[in-house]
Amino acid sequence: MRLDKVKEEFGDQVEITWKSFLLRPNVEEKPMDKFTRYTESWKRVNEAEPELTFNQWSGEHEPPSHSIPSAIAGKAAETFGDELFHKFHWRLLEAYFVENRTVSDPAVLIDVAMNVGIDGEEFRTTMGERAAEFAEAAIADHNEAVNSGISGVPAVVVNDEFPFTGAQDTDFYRRIVANLSAS
Repeated sequence: MRLDKVKEEFGDQVEITWKSFLLRPNVEEKPMDKFTRYTESWKRVNEAEPELTFNQWSGEHEPPSHSIPSAIAGKAAETFGDELFHKFHWRLLEAYFVENRTVSDPAVLIDVAMNVGIDGEEFRTTMGERAAEFAEAAIADHNEAVNSGISGVPAVVVNDEFPFTGAQDTDFYRRIVANLSAS
C-alpha cells in the first residue's frame, strides 16, 4: 500500500516488481492454537498502518500448510497481465490477513483469481500445466533475496543494490526516490 502511494506520486520514476519470498517453503502443519498465537503479532501492523486490516487467525479455516501454492498462483496470475496480477496480489493478501483463508488450498487460490476477473478454469489449467516452472521461478526469487541478505518480509530492494527489510513508512520511500532522482 505504501509503495503504491509512492508510485502514484512519482509515476514512471518508480517501478514495483513483486517477487516471491517463501516464509514456509516446506509443508509444515501447525497446530491451530500455535498458529493463532503467532498471528497475534498482526495487531502491531494494525496499529502502525490504520488503513490496513490484519485479523488474528479466527480458526474458521486451517492455516496454510506452506508458501509454494500461493507463490505458484502468483506466478500464474502474472501471465494474465500486470493489472490482473496486481489485483490478484492484493486480493490474496486480503484473503490471508483479513479473511484468514487457507491460501495453500488450490480452491481458495482459484476463487481469489476469479474474484479479480481471471477465468477460473484458465487459471486452474495455467497453474497445473506450469506448476513446476512457476515453483522454480518462486524458489529462484527466494534464493535471490536470501543471497542479497534478505531474511524476511516485507523487504524492498532499490536499484538492485539496497535491501531494506521490515515495514517502512511512506516518507521513508519518498526520501529514497527523491534522493535517487536528485543524483
